[in-house]
Amino acid sequence: MTKVNRGASIPLILSDPYFSIWSPADRLTDCDTQSWTGKEQPVRGYIQIGDATYRFMGADDFIPAIAQQDLEVTATQTKYTFANEVVHLELTFSVDLDLQDLQKISEPVTMITVKADVKNGEKAAITFAFSEEICRDKTQEPLHWHKITTDDEKMVWMGKRRQTPLDSTGDLIDIDWGYLYLAAPSSLAITYQKQREMLLAHFPIQSGQATTILAAYDDIHAINYFGTACNALWKENYSGMYDLLQNYLINLPARLANCQKIDDKIQQASITSGGKTLDFITAFSYRQSICAHKLIRDEQREIVFLSKECSSNGCIGTVDISYPSLPLYLLYQTELAKGMLRPVYKFAALPVWEFDFAPHDVGRYPYATGQVYGEITNQGDEGWPDRGAYGTVYDYYQLPVGQNVYHYEQQMPIEESGNMLAMAAAIYLRDGDDQFFNQHLKTNLRWADYLATFGQDPENQLCTDDFAGHLAHNCNLSLKAITALAMFGKALLAAGYEKEGALYSKRAKEMAAIWQKTAIANGEHTPLSFDRPDSWSMKYNIVWDNLFELGLFPAQLMEKEIKKYLAEANEFGIPLDERADYTKADWIMWISIFAQNEEEMEKIIQPVRHYLENTPNRVPFSDWYDTKNAKVMNFKNRTVVGAMFMPLLKQALVKNLVKA
Repeated sequence: MTKVNRGASIPLILSDPYFSIWSPADRLTDCDTQSWTGKEQPVRGYIQIGDATYRFMGADDFIPAIAQQDLEVTATQTKYTFANEVVHLELTFSVDLDLQDLQKISEPVTMITVKADVKNGEKAAITFAFSEEICRDKTQEPLHWHKITTDDEKMVWMGKRRQTPLDSTGDLIDIDWGYLYLAAPSSLAITYQKQREMLLAHFPIQSGQATTILAAYDDIHAINYFGTACNALWKENYSGMYDLLQNYLINLPARLANCQKIDDKIQQASITSGGKTLDFITAFSYRQSICAHKLIRDEQREIVFLSKECSSNGCIGTVDISYPSLPLYLLYQTELAKGMLRPVYKFAALPVWEFDFAPHDVGRYPYATGQVYGEITNQGDEGWPDRGAYGTVYDYYQLPVGQNVYHYEQQMPIEESGNMLAMAAAIYLRDGDDQFFNQHLKTNLRWADYLATFGQDPENQLCTDDFAGHLAHNCNLSLKAITALAMFGKALLAAGYEKEGALYSKRAKEMAAIWQKTAIANGEHTPLSFDRPDSWSMKYNIVWDNLFELGLFPAQLMEKEIKKYLAEANEFGIPLDERADYTKADWIMWISIFAQNEEEMEKIIQPVRHYLENTPNRVPFSDWYDTKNAKVMNFKNRTVVGAMFMPLLKQALVKNLVKA
């Protein structure tokens, strides 16, 4: 397991971005658990030993806290250790997130295991208190609750009396519908009661024995997918949450064992690929990346895996959010990678999208009803209405051509077209799925032509690092076009399209040769933009040349680049480029695959761990932070941390564990 300092932010209850609960506790003070948005959604824990009561979770001015001794994190589990003069307490949160089993990825259930060694032999009991705030956001109406008791299990649920699923949208908001469930086997003498605005679960524990209860959340409906209210995938096999929790209670030992199996697998692969530092980083990334999505099926019964662009603008299915997160899914489950691309292809084929390049997103979470990024909004008689937070999202997908919905200047033509092409090609080179590749071939050919025409020296436009603003002649963006074309060419050749494959492969190599002549600064490193020869920036888009042996650039190019990056590094990492001290952890992990040895790899990635351990901001893993003071810039809880698995993907390709 990965040892973590006291101040780390750890997921406590797993689900999608609308109701993920985190512990924001700092090193010196205790506080209540929060939603990833920063809103307090208290989950409190108490242990009673004889006549004394101690608090091990959450804030409470009246009950004394038991000291936290340790914290260990793995891919699927978080284990806290507490102790005082009368008890040693272990508290473990486990989530059976098995990427080999799509059903499990969709199940919003957390197993909470308590084990206490009571030193004086007195009777002990545990009480968990769950706040009503977990089930609502903008409303303050009282919640309804109900106990379910049978011969096999004891359950309780809590939620608003009037449910309005999918009734709000935005970024930093929480779910305002659905039901919280708690469950335990009938053999456990658990009691439930409502006390003010808290739902209490109280049960005795035997010294030295582990006791597990379940916490889960049923969101009723998951996504508005182009006009259809879709359920999360887990509801295909279960009649409802009661049915799912019954299955969990029957199979608890197997579920917990599978968590350990996943943890061991990822830990071993991480240590092999980058040592204990990489193991630390991936342990913090696995759950967050997966849980920033919703998993559904579309009308063709195909898998759709929709991300939320947390801490940015709440977009759903954002292409340049999927792109950095791809390594995790390319490594362990390509069907989920395809599920990221399908909604983008669907929207791009509709009449309202009139551009020859790929869109940025497919809506605003949880509405996948048409791109919202760069939309023309207006409060007057012309243009589309500005909805604001909590507003509904207009069904752009249904509009005909000629409606002037989007500002061209706010689009990301090279960025998103390159992302889609690179991802589609990587997926095909990984698993050889002819059906998926051929299904979207016409669209990909159109985007490839766009890159071949405009990708050599991009005009003034945004890239995925849009917080830095527009930039003309962006060398890294040009690399995206070049490597995406080469990837697509290689995939076409592998799929039997020899003429087209040779054409795009040839064009990519021509562009790569021109790039090398125009992007070398003083013969030592490459610039931020072609017209600024003395500048520099991280060239993370070049990774595909290395991963899939495209033969575009000499190895010496990135050897010099890494030397430059390390020379510019600050205490907490390599800045994104020369314009600011901030960085993106995802891109640092991408370029780490160019390290020449273990020592160089450690120099690149260790500052990311250093940041995670020392940032003053107690939030879910933020990918955008300051390299001098470790302060979070803005982003948090985003799926892009799937990028931390890039070294594992590289190692797997080297060992021929995945197809290339």
